[in-house]
Amino acid sequence: MNAVPVAQQNPLTKEEATEFFSILFHGEHHIPSDVKPFGHGWKISAHSMATYDFDELTRLVFLAHDRCVRVEIVPSGPGRIGIAIWKRHGRNGDMYSRHPTIKCALVNWRMKHPEPTDGAKNER
Repeated sequence: MNAVPVAQQNPLTKEEATEFFSILFHGEHHIPSDVKPFGHGWKISAHSMATYDFDELTRLVFLAHDRCVRVEIVPSGPGRIGIAIWKRHGRNGDMYSRHPTIKCALVNWRMKHPEPTDGAKNER
């Protein structure tokens, strides 16, 4: 048995983290802060994020699922949020090694929450 947890065996490089945040914010020059080490991953500091208008939050979730990257929203000072990221190592394995596709995540969501609410039902 390997003594080093899978998440620490092949960590996300700064270049990979910068690329992730560059995609999220439409270019490296738009990343709102420096990409800094954070535990076994990386973190940036940002202002608010939304799901639809200025859809950074939705893009963040899609990007994380596409890239097998765990994302955590963490505190980052007054009026700011931190976005911390860590590499996951595939679609299978234990909870700390894998990351599902967005399709699998949606299937799991619908098993627990079968119907959208309000006007969203009419938009399917």
